[in-house]
Amino acid sequence: MTISTDTLSIDTKNGPFIDMDMPNEVYHGEKNHISRSTAHRYADENEGGRAQQYAEQGGTLFGGNAATGFGTLVDVACGAEIRGVDWRSQIAVPPEGVLASDGSRRGKAYQEWKATLPYGFCECNAVDFAKVRDIIASIREHDAARSLVEAATHSQYSVFWTDEDGHARKARADGVTKREWFDLKTTSSEWRDLKYSFRRFGYDWQAVWYADASRMAGFEPFDFKFIVVQTFAPFNVRVVTLPGDVLARAADEIKRTLDAVRTRRETGLYVPASYHSVQELVF
Repeated sequence: MTISTDTLSIDTKNGPFIDMDMPNEVYHGEKNHISRSTAHRYADENEGGRAQQYAEQGGTLFGGNAATGFGTLVDVACGAEIRGVDWRSQIAVPPEGVLASDGSRRGKAYQEWKATLPYGFCECNAVDFAKVRDIIASIREHDAARSLVEAATHSQYSVFWTDEDGHARKARADGVTKREWFDLKTTSSEWRDLKYSFRRFGYDWQAVWYADASRMAGFEPFDFKFIVVQTFAPFNVRVVTLPGDVLARAADEIKRTLDAVRTRRETGLYVPASYHSVQELVF
């Protein structure tokens, strides 16, 4: 089955669809299946319902920021390492004389240089390039992280499936070995605050969501791992799993959210009456 930007409709009612080489924009352009990150944005009864309604009306919820942009650089670099490609061949720094006199990315010289970059290249400044270099070195120096990267057979492994409750879902793993999946996360948090970041950004959901996807892809159960690297010197690395009670809570929240997403869509009621009420701010 060939998937392109022109044929994005995937029917998974009779079984999962797996693609090991799907371009990033094709995966994200497929809208019939919901991703973990999208579902997490829809979780709150009030704000989540509004977010769902806004998106289904054609709105864009999140365009990224400096943190997500740098995280993308690290993802690209680590993905290259997983594929056995030198990460420096995937990230480019504008050479001297290409930028405008004020250092901005504009003008003929810059546009001509950018047009020479191969498909999939990321561009960054020299400071971020140096940080990515140090992060990749830190991952290589960490025994558990290096073992995962070296054991990986695929990067950006995409699975689309319909779960037992009839919800069309999708997942895209950073790394897949013969036995397990893992994901790479960058964090600006101290380790003592990491659990709050995981909860805030729904990475507890991700561990459950991706475990569901891996089972649909034929993998035996495993402990989903995150390679977490700090974005500040000396760029320390940890490989972490999540405890069972956290995963159980996340699984329950996922089910309730997906059920709510379907109910909102079917009834046209995206927020409860309490959304419109006057609320006291709690300090």
